Amino acid sequence: MARDDAGGRTLQQAEDELTGALRAARQSGQGAEQGSIRVEFGSSFAGSGDASLYWSELARNWASAFTFLAALLAGIFGLFRYLRSERMRQTEQVRELYKSFFESDRYRRIRFVLANHDAPEFAALRAELATPGMPKPLESELIDLLNFLEFVSGLTRRGLVSRRDIDWMFASYIERVVAVDFVRAYILRQDFEELSAEARQAEKAR
Repeated sequence: MARDDAGGRTLQQAEDELTGALRAARQSGQGAEQGSIRVEFGSSFAGSGDASLYWSELARNWASAFTFLAALLAGIFGLFRYLRSERMRQTEQVRELYKSFFESDRYRRIRFVLANHDAPEFAALRAELATPGMPKPLESELIDLLNFLEFVSGLTRRGLVSRRDIDWMFASYIERVVAVDFVRAYILRQDFEELSAEARQAEKAR
């Protein structure tokens, strides 16, 4: 068998060793390449998971924002409907007050008496208010009128009726009523709670 001059090994042994080294190097390189592929694949998969999590979180945020916006719009719409129905209710109530006061016969005569200071009934009313005892006819009509104005003022103070509507219909008339000195004194004496403030203000203005 042939030997080389340096180490005394046969050429066949040298070839076998070289072939084994090349095979080992090749297998090592394939293993490293496969490992790199596995790492890259794993990295790509992890990145894909992060993207899915991001879009899922974004979708939840948009859903929450849409739900909040829908609830807000529903609340605003409900408030608008409530205010509209409340305004219609107040308008209807003011219409009924107007009909009760100006169109019925219940307060018609006493209104004309208070508006005509030269009428005999005006002097008769003054005399009735100055006379103690049970209310006389004109005094009874005045009490009904004052109770109605007291009721209207109470509705306004409690916010059940718009003050602007009440002032438009009744403010000037209340001022004319408390401007009559003996009627104003009667209001303060009988302690009409709502009208007393108007009567005191008229007293200060004199």
